[in-house]
Amino acid sequence: MALTAGARAGKRAAAPRWTAGKTTRGCHARRRRRKHNDGHVVCKASASTINVDFPTNEDEQMAKVHTCVQACLSDGYALLEVEFPLSSGLGINSGDTIAIAEYNAQQGALRRFCALFEWLGQSENVRVFFPDAAEASIAMQGAGLNPVSGQWAQEATFDDWNGDVDYLVNDDLFSQASMRAYGISQLPEDMAGKMAVEGNARVDDRLYVIGYPYDSSDELVQVMKLWKAHARRTIIFNGNLDSIRSGWFPWGDGKKLKEEFVPTIETAYYVHVFKGAVPGVLYRAYPGKWQVLRARVGGGLECVEEYDARPELKEVALKYFSGGLTSQAITSNVEPAEPLSDDNQAYYDALGVARDASSEELASAYRSKARALHPDVAGTENLSDFYAVSKAYAVLKDPEKRVAYDEYGERWVDAIKEEKDVKAAR
Repeated sequence: MALTAGARAGKRAAAPRWTAGKTTRGCHARRRRRKHNDGHVVCKASASTINVDFPTNEDEQMAKVHTCVQACLSDGYALLEVEFPLSSGLGINSGDTIAIAEYNAQQGALRRFCALFEWLGQSENVRVFFPDAAEASIAMQGAGLNPVSGQWAQEATFDDWNGDVDYLVNDDLFSQASMRAYGISQLPEDMAGKMAVEGNARVDDRLYVIGYPYDSSDELVQVMKLWKAHARRTIIFNGNLDSIRSGWFPWGDGKKLKEEFVPTIETAYYVHVFKGAVPGVLYRAYPGKWQVLRARVGGGLECVEEYDARPELKEVALKYFSGGLTSQAITSNVEPAEPLSDDNQAYYDALGVARDASSEELASAYRSKARALHPDVAGTENLSDFYAVSKAYAVLKDPEKRVAYDEYGERWVDAIKEEKDVKAAR
């Protein structure tokens, strides 16, 4: 059953995601799973021989995402997946919270991701697709508080986007009526009423970014149709493709989606959180291997296994995060993680600017460094340098974070958290 813009708008006002009668992620998770023999090669190594380079805060994570996406595109992949929790570290997966809070958080994360193309001067040719007209409207115009429907106030996130904003699911009369009922503004006339996913696409679009199309399989079917129509470079951002990989789709577009389309998607960046007494993640940062990371006694993560190809979540869960394993203390021979440095000069050095550099000088330095270190120019062997520049700029361009970095160095995240905890305790 296709999920219209009106139905998704209704879910914004509803509380839980588990909605009877809808083809939602929850339904996929409860359906029968099939076991696949994908012939992956398991590369085992002791924990002490495997480097665990897992982001510890949102800026590090987004810098890593940016780096991996650029490396993937540089290597010629045209259809990419980016999947990570809505909070850094061992956060929550897509679908773990109520709809409205999650959609709002997804929009914010998508905006931070798309900032990369602004920094590189490419945003004019990047078309950003939202799941439906309602989400596109909120992204462009925001939404006010509506106590009747339960709609929370949400500020616009893409009102200043220099490229085009679009949507996947048809904007029919029912959808428009539902948007009015929930207090969501109608789209501008030149965008409203689209009845084909590729209807507003243009020849000069160089890249499609598809934002969180996971509420029904039909949203991803629209992505598949868009790909077949134009074959533009496409990044699927937090699309929860695992719901398709593990779902049961015996016929029609769903079967094509699972068996023909999703297997062609290259994973640029991926984090899936496993919960339990001993939590952990399945992690992949292109071009690296797939790593199973598990929380260890004393803090930090240990890598307990590596894979050359994507392992099944069920296999990883049963092996490392279920049964007696979750109640056993982990013994690790990994050396304790190095403490964060007090050095408050490294980020300026990475960008090659003075400590009193203006925001314009920071932006100019980032563009120059990023272009020189871009995988298209420097190759994927220099990804660590590209990542360092991206991480530095992500912090220094934000005035509040820059002040904290100038005082605390790399410990700025923990320092801000400690200050907030102290204020809250008063």
